[in-house]
Amino acid sequence: MNNVFCIIPARDEEEGIERALSGIISGSGLSKSNFIIVNNASKDQTANIVKSMGFFCLNCPEIGYGNACLLALDWIKNSNVSPDYILFCDADGSDDPSDIQKLIQVIQESGDDLVIGSRTLGEVEKGALSPIQIFGNALTCFLIRIFFRRKFTDMGPLRIIRYSSILQLQMEDPTWGWNIEMHVKALQFGLAIREISVNYRKRFAGVSKISGTLSMSIRVGIKILYTFFRLILFRVYQK
Repeated sequence: MNNVFCIIPARDEEEGIERALSGIISGSGLSKSNFIIVNNASKDQTANIVKSMGFFCLNCPEIGYGNACLLALDWIKNSNVSPDYILFCDADGSDDPSDIQKLIQVIQESGDDLVIGSRTLGEVEKGALSPIQIFGNALTCFLIRIFFRRKFTDMGPLRIIRYSSILQLQMEDPTWGWNIEMHVKALQFGLAIREISVNYRKRFAGVSKISGTLSMSIRVGIKILYTFFRLILFRVYQK
């Protein structure tokens, strides 16, 4: 599948990334050439492990999920390749690799612009999502329903979007507002969005950068809400 690039930001994931990437390769139907792993200012051996496995690895010195994704997109723009789709996946092993196949199949067959994996519609391993994550997802989906009259169930990170569409969205958030920015802008630009059920499990090792502590979860929640209302109040129009 040379028409798909899968971007995987990774920060300090040395304990579990080898297992996670091995599972993704064996279960997703993709080859290593489809992946861009972005080492996001890791202080451990994450980058070395990724490279030793034969994956292409970019180094992003600035911490932030969005920064890592933007760096990968810039690399694609400056390369001689032009994929049809961009898929985003986590590096901690929480995503079910078989769901990657589902996402690719759905976007190819449906003609949609953005397909989001909903953990709410799928099976979630006990303890994989913290209560504050569940609440935050519900709140964000409620706000989208109020402002856009569209029903969604999750802001999950496992998603696939047409390359032409993500260029159209002019993505810019450097940190935790990446997913909500993509979702809101897609709605504002009238893109076709679909949810499908995906499964979710506990990360293979380490502590989540988002929900690992209460203080961090609160900071992330504030950033997501800030991003949402900024986009509502100061709508970004197509150039």
